[in-house]
Amino acid sequence: MIAIYIKIFMTLMFISGILLWDLFDISWEYYSSIQAIHIILSLIVMGMLIIPFVNIHVYQHRVKNKIKSTNGWLLGITLLLITLSGFYLLIIGNRGGDIYGNYSFYIHLYGSFVLMFLLFYHIKKSHIKYVASIVLLLASSYPVPLQADKTKLTLLKIDNNITAYHNEDWTNSAKCKVCHSEIFNQWADSNHKNLVDSNPYYMVMEGLAGEVEGDEFRQWCMGCHNPSAVTTGLTKSGHRMDRNFLANGLFEQGAKTLQDDLKHHRNSRLEEGVSCVACHRITKVDSQGNASYTLDLNRKKYTFEESKTDLGQWFSQKFINSKPDIHKQSYSKEIYKKSSYCASCHDETSPQTGKQIVSTFKEWEKSPYNDPKNPKKHKDCIDCHMTYLEDGKFAPLKGTSTDGGEIKKDVKVHYFSGSNYFLSGLRNKDHKEQTIQLLRTSAKLDVDIKNNQLIVGVKNIGAGHHLPTGVSDFRELWLDITLKDRDSKIVFSSGKLKDDGNLDEDARPFMKVFGDKDGNPVGLLFWKYEKLLSDTRIPAGERRVLKYNIKDTKELKYPLSVEVKLNFRIYPQWVTDAVQKMYPQLPNPDVIVLNKIVKIVD
Repeated sequence: MIAIYIKIFMTLMFISGILLWDLFDISWEYYSSIQAIHIILSLIVMGMLIIPFVNIHVYQHRVKNKIKSTNGWLLGITLLLITLSGFYLLIIGNRGGDIYGNYSFYIHLYGSFVLMFLLFYHIKKSHIKYVASIVLLLASSYPVPLQADKTKLTLLKIDNNITAYHNEDWTNSAKCKVCHSEIFNQWADSNHKNLVDSNPYYMVMEGLAGEVEGDEFRQWCMGCHNPSAVTTGLTKSGHRMDRNFLANGLFEQGAKTLQDDLKHHRNSRLEEGVSCVACHRITKVDSQGNASYTLDLNRKKYTFEESKTDLGQWFSQKFINSKPDIHKQSYSKEIYKKSSYCASCHDETSPQTGKQIVSTFKEWEKSPYNDPKNPKKHKDCIDCHMTYLEDGKFAPLKGTSTDGGEIKKDVKVHYFSGSNYFLSGLRNKDHKEQTIQLLRTSAKLDVDIKNNQLIVGVKNIGAGHHLPTGVSDFRELWLDITLKDRDSKIVFSSGKLKDDGNLDEDARPFMKVFGDKDGNPVGLLFWKYEKLLSDTRIPAGERRVLKYNIKDTKELKYPLSVEVKLNFRIYPQWVTDAVQKMYPQLPNPDVIVLNKIVKIVD
């Protein structure tokens, strides 16, 4: 009788496994349940029935009764191969980068047909009708999944006019580390992750906006910086607490707090900044800026994916690895490769005046890098900002984005190198080095002395947008010039820092200066911008020339030595001074030399 039960269960395992074949295109609500049943049933039946029965069966027929059965041996070998391949798919998975994963999949799939043929060949004719009737009865009694009632709590869809998510809808990004460890480690110290509580500049600016304009105005900032808070109905960004004290996340590495939250609280605590699902569950974008993207956190989930137990989480990870196609489709879209995707947050308009504050995407649109008809010249945002750099050059990183996954020629790294070398650099030197390397690809210098003038040219050779871009009223890019005579006496200088850390008045920074309706600089209140007072930035591919008057060069002692440095600082000292009043532990950003040229003039 046990033999009949085993054959029945093996038939059910075969049917449930075959239904997972892509050929049948089973809808996800059925698929996820069938997958869980197939795996769990197989583990139970193999451990409690098949393996003990096979051991006894082999001993009685082969060892004790000396019966030789070719069919029995083939059945046993096939069963062993299917068992081993099944365990490999469960424990290791088939992530794409392991040839054994592919072998295991095909052995498990096609071996099951061979196994069933040998199994029914092994069955006595008198048992066939009995087995078939029981299988048919069990199959017909399989419960049909019912569509759950859609409630705001569990099926929130921003793109279906849903107004809010629940905390639990936001998957903690630390879960992704299990299979994407290197990508997680890059992201964990990036500025994208640390956009809110770990960014004192942001916290001061959001707080200032709330005080000046009212708390509702904070939503404008939070749409890009803190999307999980916005979509769960929070009206302002809060400070993380360490018991009764404000926590200091400024120097925290590797998203330690986030990982602790997952361990102790699962998804019940929101995370700051741009999380994994905040980017990878965007379904629609346009180029208007001001967080002009659409989120859909309602995705296809594997069985036990939302389990609060360690065992349930372990099973869900194994289910994903054994058949990761649906997971990949849920978190990857072609639009993620397009510059328009980034425009949703990297263009910014004042909600009060309608003036364009940040226009990085629009600058790129007009640049020579926006040339889709010429693939050799065309570059999207990720071609620079998510491509690995080595020795000052783009060096696409060969490797995997999924642990054990397929080898890629160009893994898109998640340092998100841009201009802010400072904050990410406080946590991770690799982030700082990647960002500085990228910045140093942006410009080249040339210098000459003619007609009592020092002439310096700065050409934007690498940035696909203006130099600088972003919040360019808060970026400092300037020339630091020193001219010496043959006795090393300084006969001219410009662009030095004063004792208080601010730029000297003679400096000529490449930047935008915003004014209010009366033409007065807006300072920190950049959203009040109505009049552009000046814009000395350098568009992509263009060269800007600056001329400095020096005294009669005929009276100077030759040869002359001129040193020109193109310096960059992410925040002006006066801005940092304001932030340090709230965050005294914040150090001053260092000045980075992007390029330097020394010329001897005889």
